[in-house]
Amino acid sequence: MICCLCCIAWCAKADRITYSLNTDWAFYRGDYLNGEQVGIDDSQWIPISIPHIMQLEKKHCGGDIIYDGIGWYRRYFKMPYGCEDKRILLQFEGVMNSCEVYLNGKKIVEHKGGYVGFSVDVSPYIERHSANNVLAIRVSAEYDSLTPPGKPQDRLDFYYYSGIYRDVKMVVTDKLYITDELEENNVAGGGLFVTYPEVNAKQATVRLKTHVRNTFQEARTVCLLSSVRDTSGQVVAQKEMKLTLKDGEARLVLQDIEIKSPQLWHPYHPNLYQLECELCDEEGLVLDRRVEQIGIRTISYSTEKGFFINGEHLYLVGANRHQSFPHVGDAASNSMQERDVIDMKRGGYNAVRAAHYPHDPAFLSACDKYGLLVIECIPGWQYFNEEPVFANRLEEVCRTMIRRDRNHPSIVLWETALNETTYPLQVVERIYRAAHEEYPGDQMYTSADYFSHEETEPFYDVFYKQVGHFPKDGSVMTNERDNLISVKPLFTREWGDGVGEKPRVSLQENEYEQMRQCRSRLRQLNGDGYFDWCMLDANPRMGGHFMWSYNDYARGAEEVTMYSGVVDVNRYPKFGYYMMQSMRPASVSQAGLYEGPMVFIASFNSGQYPSATSEIMVFSNCDEVHLYRNGKLLGKQTRKERASVYPWIVQKGGSPSFVFDAGSYEPGALRAEAWLDGQLVKTHEVCTPGEPDHLSIEILDPQVQPVADGSDMIPIYVKVCDKQGTVVPTSAAEITLEVSGEGHLIGDGIRRIGVNPQKVEAGIGYALIHTTQKAGQINIKAVSEGLKPAELSCHTIHCEMHILPDGNHAPFTGDEEQGVVVKDTKWDKEILSHETIVIDSIWGDVGSKEYPLRHTVDGDDFSWWISEADSFPQTVTFVLPHITKVYGSRIRFQKDSSSYQHRVEISEDGQTWETLYEKECTGWDFKPVRFQKHLRYFRIVFEKVSEGHSALAEVTLFK
Repeated sequence: MICCLCCIAWCAKADRITYSLNTDWAFYRGDYLNGEQVGIDDSQWIPISIPHIMQLEKKHCGGDIIYDGIGWYRRYFKMPYGCEDKRILLQFEGVMNSCEVYLNGKKIVEHKGGYVGFSVDVSPYIERHSANNVLAIRVSAEYDSLTPPGKPQDRLDFYYYSGIYRDVKMVVTDKLYITDELEENNVAGGGLFVTYPEVNAKQATVRLKTHVRNTFQEARTVCLLSSVRDTSGQVVAQKEMKLTLKDGEARLVLQDIEIKSPQLWHPYHPNLYQLECELCDEEGLVLDRRVEQIGIRTISYSTEKGFFINGEHLYLVGANRHQSFPHVGDAASNSMQERDVIDMKRGGYNAVRAAHYPHDPAFLSACDKYGLLVIECIPGWQYFNEEPVFANRLEEVCRTMIRRDRNHPSIVLWETALNETTYPLQVVERIYRAAHEEYPGDQMYTSADYFSHEETEPFYDVFYKQVGHFPKDGSVMTNERDNLISVKPLFTREWGDGVGEKPRVSLQENEYEQMRQCRSRLRQLNGDGYFDWCMLDANPRMGGHFMWSYNDYARGAEEVTMYSGVVDVNRYPKFGYYMMQSMRPASVSQAGLYEGPMVFIASFNSGQYPSATSEIMVFSNCDEVHLYRNGKLLGKQTRKERASVYPWIVQKGGSPSFVFDAGSYEPGALRAEAWLDGQLVKTHEVCTPGEPDHLSIEILDPQVQPVADGSDMIPIYVKVCDKQGTVVPTSAAEITLEVSGEGHLIGDGIRRIGVNPQKVEAGIGYALIHTTQKAGQINIKAVSEGLKPAELSCHTIHCEMHILPDGNHAPFTGDEEQGVVVKDTKWDKEILSHETIVIDSIWGDVGSKEYPLRHTVDGDDFSWWISEADSFPQTVTFVLPHITKVYGSRIRFQKDSSSYQHRVEISEDGQTWETLYEKECTGWDFKPVRFQKHLRYFRIVFEKVSEGHSALAEVTLFK
């Protein structure tokens, strides 16, 4: 229940109380002189709640246009009665990217880095006895090259956004207490550390290390009672220990708790126990209590077979996930994290790579709850700073990440390497040693790339990209079995993007384009893909793989949204979502999540596309599929016969596609039946979309009940449907939303970001609703000219967490758009708006048959020229029909992960050359360059390539 007047009085017998500080904040966009001072006039500041991004952004906000400045936050409060002699701890789960924290005008801490939070004891700074307190935080989202990931956002494949974007809490305890992991800064210590030295079907040992501190000025004798409860709340085991602590003493207490016939944690049956640790005085009064969900399991890895959990082999089918959402960036509520986990589990995944940084604690808790294995990563992407402070902060974030998350049963691999980055071996070893120091024993496994980083072999336990060398013919699509070497356990951390006939697809593209992405990825899964994906399912040593990516996302390096996801930025599924869902075993079901068997038709049956005529693709994990059109049988196919097309996928437990040729097109209904063990178990029907008729509203994952805590979020879809209720994917109708009751629309009326009104994409609109602090009904209405409106109501439930009451202050009256900063995109508007110049001819290494020079000017970023030569320098020259004034150029190199050392030169006569620039960059660094020169010859000279051959995707010149 919400903490109000009844919560202000502190109960004399109460132990630890945790208060939410997510509500009743004031925010100022920009820097504010003396923003920490108690007496300033903040009445015109913006009223906000946490999680918070410092500026709401467009849904598609790529190209480094997001807010990256300063912001100030203020929160007033009064301490409850009875807290005069208590310890007060503030916990920040995430502040991006650095901050200074003040209490009542006094600076108490600075923190660098936004992906792992921090805790600080504010007991000496608190005004008690009902006095007013003001907490002020100066937050900087400015570029910081010394704090991982450290790379400028305009060259980064994702955003790190801004603000106090995760929960803020206040913890009130006795002066004799169980410590906080992040506050203590102890190696393999602080707080609670749970391991399982013995795990089998008959018995498990829960080894508990509890760190206790006495801050009284005299010795105290206490009892530490540690209990393990099952899902029904029954105590199944406990251990008691008496200890006396001197004044100021801290002690790490070891307890082994034996559990008979344990219910082991596994992705398909994620059994959780509740660990309860109580500190009691000699009279039995509970002084402090900590409760944590734990899962009993053991893991191991094998070079030949991959991953094992509780002694059983499990093939990992995973995806990479970024934590961002439309408009709010990374500042999403805990329920939004939970919805992503539910969606991934339903989508066929048993694992997730939390790329490229530590994700929200709520996300990890949901992974524990629903059974999603996790690779957790230190923050990094193609960047290392040689300044020593960068390595120091890298080690610090690695240690704090492990301390924060070490008790999560879902985390089975720790990626302690900077993603796709070369850096000194001593730093590699340093971070590896730190990880194993923080988590000693045989349950800590670290991972990193191996290819091109062979010298790091001793310092990682699991490898990605485990191939011997670049393909002999220079083609990145060549897969040679003699390249596959057995060094250590092997996984593919990223696959599915960058190569193939359709690496990325937007929901706004037609049904055939969506199907092409699926067809391409099926081939890749079956072994016909990018060489350092290690042949995926076709590799006998492959332990599992992680698709790039689960969700579409915006990024600083490009204006165009990254459309590599199986769901879009709204989490609305593409056909690829169901392709991966079919990789789930039909025999595996999880109550409340999904039933094992599935079937899905990858078509809208909307026209003369192959996906509606000659290549109607159906996904199913069952034995047989029957397809009907308008009641007429089009054909039957069995899993056994389709397994001959995709043998390696089936051998690894996945499913092939079922492809039917209907000959010609006929509008109406396609119906697929899935049969298992001779029984009809699932059906799916798609109908040809008609004319737009009405709107409908849907709440994503309604099983997650919204909480009336003032900061929860409810995602909604608004669909444009025909008379039969079929979504019209070609609709771009403008809709207007009305939200009333105990909720409000995030970004309502801000045309800059286009929430309300908004134009739907592929017939789908999306919005987020904030809850209030009062439980009740939220009413949602959607209207659009010419369409029947839609209405929907939902209810919020009472918040069970205590909310620290607001203090005394004038009302905050600022407007959300107050002080908004709009950044121009730097290249699309300026350079790419110019007319392109026709290339007359190209000189240079002709390239292979599959990757000829003409691919560099065909308008396709995903067709390439790859040189057949191994020596450097190499030159490619583009010749114009005559001397022309060229405004600028755009060069895209072939590989995202390779580094190309090159220079660009121009000439009017082909004899005298002028150097425009020299640069080292990757495939992402294809920003247009403005130079305004007269030329006829434009050439690129490759001096060095970090791996592979010289290669280009596209070269464009502008008038």
